[in-house]
Amino acid sequence: MAMSRKSGACEDDFWNKERVKPDVMVVKDTRGLCEDLKYVISVPDLCDVTFLVGEEKLPVYGVKAILATRSRHMYQLLLAATKNAKKKSLKNNSAMKKALKKIQHLLSPSSSEKVKTFYQSDVVQKLTVEVKNFDVTVFERFMCYIHCGTVAVDISNVVGLMNAAHTYDFPELRDACWEFANNYIKPDTLSQLTCSARTYIHFKYTRMLMQRIRHYLSQTPDIMSNCPELCGVGELQTGEYML
Repeated sequence: MAMSRKSGACEDDFWNKERVKPDVMVVKDTRGLCEDLKYVISVPDLCDVTFLVGEEKLPVYGVKAILATRSRHMYQLLLAATKNAKKKSLKNNSAMKKALKKIQHLLSPSSSEKVKTFYQSDVVQKLTVEVKNFDVTVFERFMCYIHCGTVAVDISNVVGLMNAAHTYDFPELRDACWEFANNYIKPDTLSQLTCSARTYIHFKYTRMLMQRIRHYLSQTPDIMSNCPELCGVGELQTGEYML
């Protein structure tokens, strides 16, 4: 179970208790909070996690505390990345210490302390995590959902978001995307949906969706003749599922 649901239950209990008191006014500004968090993840200096996404390893930023709290899977991913970073740091520790001592020797005591603080905060505390299986535009929207609790889903990104939500344990988003995608298995949008699905064909939920599409096409063979780009749908049966 994702941590977010546990924290949500506690929050609901808190607000319910406060409403019982007639002399208490509860003020909420969720929209303002959402906009602030969108701004935070758009500024690298305010974030402590960098995801290098796709084959081009484009950066997408996040806040470690929020990511770890919202998803147990994300927490474990960041924990593993932290351990790997510490191992790499230990391997290079000897050479780095020698270089740092040389810098400290040349600088004043106050400047030397600043260099040490910068080294510790910039090298040790910031994490870098590679994400190879998702498109950067999809992952950016997924980060927006994790940090802000809201995301704009359309036919071009629904399959990617659905699989990202399943991979990182966000069942509410996954189920919403699954329902959204199934609603677009119809003649005027089927071609675009299938094109989007091809990018994520090795994922479990994409294959489940393709089974629905193949079943729909078997009942409406006239669509195949009018949309030749759908003729390759049957080829997507091969391959293995991903979890």
